[in-house]
Amino acid sequence: MRTNEKGILVKGAIVTAVVTLAALGARAAKPVPPTWLGAMAAAEQEAPDADEAAEAAPSKPIPLDIGVEYTLVSDYVWRGMNFSEYAGERGERCNNQMNVSASYDTGTCGSINASIWFEWFSGQKAMDPASDGYLQEVDYTLSWSYDIEPCGLGVEAGVIFYHFPQSEGDAANTLEWFVGLSFDDSKLFGTEEPVLNPTVTYYYDVDLVKGGQWLEFGISHDFALADLGCDVPIVKDLTITPSATLGLSHRYWTESTKLGNLLLGLSASYDLGKAIGMDPKCGSLSLTGFLNYSQALGIEDDVPGYNDEFFGGVTIGYGW
Repeated sequence: MRTNEKGILVKGAIVTAVVTLAALGARAAKPVPPTWLGAMAAAEQEAPDADEAAEAAPSKPIPLDIGVEYTLVSDYVWRGMNFSEYAGERGERCNNQMNVSASYDTGTCGSINASIWFEWFSGQKAMDPASDGYLQEVDYTLSWSYDIEPCGLGVEAGVIFYHFPQSEGDAANTLEWFVGLSFDDSKLFGTEEPVLNPTVTYYYDVDLVKGGQWLEFGISHDFALADLGCDVPIVKDLTITPSATLGLSHRYWTESTKLGNLLLGLSASYDLGKAIGMDPKCGSLSLTGFLNYSQALGIEDDVPGYNDEFFGGVTIGYGW
């Protein structure tokens, strides 16, 4: 659909941004060498007051994290497939998405996590006149996660139940389990903050796709502009995050194993809670804008509707 020159230019811009920012991140994350100049710079940094540190990280009565996010996005693109595209579409129709999550930290046994995600498409009836509403999908996720701190490895395993209200019979639901690994590569590079944040996640569908498997490899890096020396009001409170995710399909979209898509992303997040003087004890509030480019990598000829996609949106989130 979007394989014209505009899509190529967009992809090139995002690739350039990802490469440039990654290079800056590696340089920014480089530890200060143990020289007398480094010692002087460290000595000039004032140690945070104990009371201020306690206020910045307020204790909770129970080890429970709660989050709510609302996203307005131009297209619903999932694993390279656009589920909000239809013939005769005139302009983009809004996709409204919401995620409600909770995570309980058991302490020595990791965390138990649960979430519910909704996709509401304003063009649903235009795409499918037989639809009885605009709710396109509801996902229920239950997982367990654990951090192996000595080696910087994080593990998560769980199940996802997908419900499609506009479908009937067996096509209305499916179930898949997944296992994911994340790595804090600051231990590898000897930096204070992670550099590439590598992740790998494996999904296995046991119902609708009947053994279809999807594998994802991802990298990303957070750039807090204040840490890079920016002192411009408002702008200095932004965090820029370039990312790249490679998807591999095994009997998921096709009957064989093929590369699925490469998703290049660039997001900018702003701490709204800090801007409005929100008490940390009341939680956090953030606003994030994002642009993504999904490039099909070999299965577009076998799967109708699988194309290069450029989409973006904004997310507002609350966490406690």
